[in-house]
Amino acid sequence: MSGQAQFEPSAEYHETAHPSPWIYGWLATVPLIWGFNFVCLKILYHPDVGFTVEGMLSARYIIMALLFGAILLLQRNSKPIDRGDYLYLFIFALVTVGIYQWVFAKAIQLTSAAESALLISTSPIWVFLISFLMGTQRFDARRMIGVAVGFAGVAMVIFGAGKSADVADTRVLGDFVMIVAAILWASYAVFSHRLLEKYSPLKIVATIHLLGAIVLIPIGFGQMISVEPWSLGLVPWLCILQYSVLAGVYAFWMWYRGVKRIGASQTMLFQYFVPLVALVAGYLILHEIPTQWQIAGIVVTILGVHLARKQAPPQIAVTESEPFEELEEEDEVTAIAEGPSA
Repeated sequence: MSGQAQFEPSAEYHETAHPSPWIYGWLATVPLIWGFNFVCLKILYHPDVGFTVEGMLSARYIIMALLFGAILLLQRNSKPIDRGDYLYLFIFALVTVGIYQWVFAKAIQLTSAAESALLISTSPIWVFLISFLMGTQRFDARRMIGVAVGFAGVAMVIFGAGKSADVADTRVLGDFVMIVAAILWASYAVFSHRLLEKYSPLKIVATIHLLGAIVLIPIGFGQMISVEPWSLGLVPWLCILQYSVLAGVYAFWMWYRGVKRIGASQTMLFQYFVPLVALVAGYLILHEIPTQWQIAGIVVTILGVHLARKQAPPQIAVTESEPFEELEEEDEVTAIAEGPSA
């Protein structure tokens, strides 16, 4: 074809086009981990365990700081962070780790596990709205319809609980706090592009969490010690390790690996299972019983999120100036940034 070079797939392309079935199995653990995350936090907040939001975050980030420190040592040969990016990185970490993690954890304390998981998963809707208002995204009728559908589903979930003794008095407040968390996570997705386009995603995530740990560990350290973590039973310790090691480190690493191995569009499909896992786990473990309106709202919201998310362009002809590796670069950055929060 005139003006175009014949595309010869590389070994890396064949690995992506025909990935090992094992990668799908490992990726399937990610929504299970992130879905159970919400239940684990509810267990840690139980009076019999006694963690506050601040104490729990302090315990989490002591563990995560050690792990992310080790990751940075392994990443020491990657591109160093430019001096001019340090201030941006510090402010970015303060908002998207320090503030976001507290808001996210507080919302779970106030509302149900299933509603928390669903509302935080609306972040792609907020990503589009923030980008549109900033002028970096053009008007897209399909995505605007997704925003409207998503908001309708969220309203069904928040106001469809009915009046029941099983519904916490703080549930509606918690739902709105989680919406704030979703907006903060969407801000991470929008403003991390500048960093993810220059540096390794693992390097950026490790660095911002270490910077966030500097703030979060001291704030809750006293309360964490008062809980006497060494005297906790097996289940609370498993929840701490799940929240710190599996959800905070392993799941992101596997998510990033999935994006690189099977592509952004296929990896993002696993995100839709997170609120469903949280719903089932909340029902089986915490005995949270959603109403029919809420179940319908979950379906509607997931549909809205799907419509509002940016769709990957079809991969067709490749020109000499546009190698295959560059076709999905933007989608990979978006998938890494918009992955489920932890």
